Amino acid sequence: MFKYGSIFKELRKEQEITQPEACAGICSVSKLSRWENNQVEVEFSTAIALLKRINITLDEFTNRAEIETEFNLPTKISSAIEDENVPVLRKYVQTHLDIYHSNKNIIELKNILPVCNQLLLMEGKNYLEPGDIQRIGSYLLHNTVWSKHNIILLANAPFLLNSEMGFKIAMRIIHNFDQVRDINENLIIFMGGLSDTVISFVFKKKLEYAQKILDKLRKVNLPFYYMFFDLTLSFLQKVIDYCHTGDEQPVLAMIDNLVQLNCSQQAHIWLDVFKSTQEIWPQK
Repeated sequence: MFKYGSIFKELRKEQEITQPEACAGICSVSKLSRWENNQVEVEFSTAIALLKRINITLDEFTNRAEIETEFNLPTKISSAIEDENVPVLRKYVQTHLDIYHSNKNIIELKNILPVCNQLLLMEGKNYLEPGDIQRIGSYLLHNTVWSKHNIILLANAPFLLNSEMGFKIAMRIIHNFDQVRDINENLIIFMGGLSDTVISFVFKKKLEYAQKILDKLRKVNLPFYYMFFDLTLSFLQKVIDYCHTGDEQPVLAMIDNLVQLNCSQQAHIWLDVFKSTQEIWPQK
């Protein structure tokens, strides 16, 4: 459990705000006290309300807490991902999973999640055990502070988590989206992770989940400089429609439009997504 509560306590005391003043109408004094002493975690919405009460933004809190220094994969592993060297990646994951299963330190588990995600995409195998998946899912579901590390964790998780857990996490984030948008520099990772969640449900044949999340995302008011995500969400809608109708032309037309706009790299990504979708949802 990370020491978020004790950081809040420091910030509250610096401003000479008492516990009753900080939590009035939000939670009980006893619950705040337990959180500040790192005995319990509080709900995301509760944490946001408490931060607002002491005039601290989520960015300021994240920076003050110095939450989880960004983890960098070893150069050898980064190269293996680029080269799609499955044996090297498999050995790395198995070694660190053994360490995690021995010490149960969740940081060990979170640090290999990007590699587990790559292996799943490369060879279609999830190396995480059900208990591992449950712990990562529970961590994300009850996460209080969205540091950059946790946002990246979310972005790597959709394909690894089971559908029900992934759906709950995505919906919880979207419902709290206005409270996390002040992390502007990481908004692209947030939206990318949520878009990947929609894709993961298409691949898992959970179209109802995919559609519900997509409907919610399309109601989010993004800054104008992130409007490319509107195109991405429109693309995802056409992919879902294809799964229902088998009509590929609207999807291909969007990809062709990207090519005409000289966005060939994104067009290639969309085409790969659609090819995978066609393999899972062949035309009737």
